[in-house]
Amino acid sequence: MPDTEVIKYVIRDPLECNLSYMPFIKDGGLFLPTMSSYTLGDRVIVDLLLPNQTDSMRIEGKIVWITPKNALHHVLPGIGIQFVGAEAPMARAQIEAQLDTKTEVGGYTYGITEEVKKEK
Repeated sequence: MPDTEVIKYVIRDPLECNLSYMPFIKDGGLFLPTMSSYTLGDRVIVDLLLPNQTDSMRIEGKIVWITPKNALHHVLPGIGIQFVGAEAPMARAQIEAQLDTKTEVGGYTYGITEEVKKEK
């Protein structure tokens, strides 16, 4: 994929993984906090380092969500990507294995709150 931007993202702990993961996106997705501007449908490559891992993984994604700067509910600005490509199922499985199943985040994901999801 020539000219596809690579975004480096480090998830430091399972709670951050819970907050970044977007299970309600078909085939799985991640929210990436960023101040950069993107357009829905843009393709990116995420160079993702998961907690307790030494090697990063590359995930091809399509931007399906944009939370702008100064969004309501004091959420972080950034983008939501949908995993695409042949590696999408493996990426989803690896991220889901890192989730903290003992910690409930109450429907909150970086960039979105339960209140916002109910409006959709």
